[in-house]
Amino acid sequence: MGFDPYARFNPVLDTLNAISRRQQMISGNIANVHTPGYTAKKAEFSDLLFNVKSPFETRLAKQMGSTLSPMSSHDSGAPVNMQQEMLEMQKNMLFYSMATRRAASIFNSLRTASQIGR
Repeated sequence: MGFDPYARFNPVLDTLNAISRRQQMISGNIANVHTPGYTAKKAEFSDLLFNVKSPFETRLAKQMGSTLSPMSSHDSGAPVNMQQEMLEMQKNMLFYSMATRRAASIFNSLRTASQIGR
């Protein structure tokens, strides 16, 4: 059994994909703020916790069979609140910053490991 470099990246990639989907949802809400009858879409990162490939998933939860789809969105039933959407966008940017720092850390570790013994 060899070393699989993608195994270290998959959780980070899943997280970045979820951040991207959430950003698209927030952007859609903002774009439709004045659309009559439009209700805000909501998605929570807690949905990501139940993804089997999630970096946050525990071994026990995997054994118990948690298989909810990541980042499922739903209608909030309320009109778009611009202040709330801007706050959600800021939180999403923080998640993005943390995920990209983690990716950079993985790249640095692999670079260091590849240079050992040279």
